[in-house]
Amino acid sequence: MTNQKFPSNEYELIERIQKCLSVSCQQENSYEEMIGDDAAIRLNRTAGERLIITADISVEDVHFSLKTMSLEEAAYRAMVSNLSDCAAMGAKPDSALVQLVFPKNCADIGASVENVYKGFGRACDKWKFPIVGGDLSGGGKWTIAVTLIGSADPQERVLKRSGICDGDVLWVTGTPGESAAGLAALLQWGREKGSEKYPQFVNAHITPVPRIDEGRALAACQDVHAMMDLSDGLSKDIATLCFDNKLGFIFENPAEKYGYEEMITLSKELNCDWKNWFFHGGEEYELLFACDPSFHPYALDKLSNVKLLRLGSFTSKLSGVRVRQGDDAVELESRGWDHVKSIETP
Repeated sequence: MTNQKFPSNEYELIERIQKCLSVSCQQENSYEEMIGDDAAIRLNRTAGERLIITADISVEDVHFSLKTMSLEEAAYRAMVSNLSDCAAMGAKPDSALVQLVFPKNCADIGASVENVYKGFGRACDKWKFPIVGGDLSGGGKWTIAVTLIGSADPQERVLKRSGICDGDVLWVTGTPGESAAGLAALLQWGREKGSEKYPQFVNAHITPVPRIDEGRALAACQDVHAMMDLSDGLSKDIATLCFDNKLGFIFENPAEKYGYEEMITLSKELNCDWKNWFFHGGEEYELLFACDPSFHPYALDKLSNVKLLRLGSFTSKLSGVRVRQGDDAVELESRGWDHVKSIETP
């Protein structure tokens, strides 16, 4: 029965979830109207300001499993995947819209939705932006869809995936493969033991950190020509950069040179090949950026304490993505996550 204080149960739930968000994130002066009306009203703050709009969706048992993470953690990670897209353009987050589908057989819808919004709230508080609206619906399983609006001031540079020059060098922040290694540890030992044995990898999978400040610093540097976030695996995302720029790419070292001791140790324990995590893992939410060969990213203050890896260079002399193997350069198959292929291939 509807609570007499509210016009509907849904309205009551909206008030409950607003309490999961900090006051500062609900008093954003860029908006005349936020959560509560048919639509949000954003004020035009600066002439020439550009809005960067991205959307991502997380579906239970496709993008996340409640066997390995909580609803709060799944919601935080869903927001991070959008923040990472924003970072890759060199923009700052402005606001977000959230569409949430909850299972109709959920035992306590109100408490569960509140947990989801606590996860959103963690991201909103940390990167200082509000949720300004969205929608709720019952359905088959948990589905978290986020539309994120980023912004760049008129004088700020926005980077794209295109713009790479022949001979440009490709760098990546962080360590590719850590998230996939963390998922492997979780599936093998569960949350408690997996976190105890390999906390760095589990944290990389459960609580990734989008490179907002680093992305803005890179976008401001004229020696950086293009950027994208690493979300579907090196093999797929570098292939995308090659396609968009009509260039090939070659890793400057044999695959073995990119190995990390702890990742190799875990792969031996699980009797698998660590290179699959490194090249094809995905869900890192790090930044891939192409720059002039003379530029070193450690020259930027925002990257001085960030782990960086120089991967290789783009070239017009080869096609596709290749890895050195002896005197040869062997083509690297694109095996990152592909939603369409996963549906078409039984």
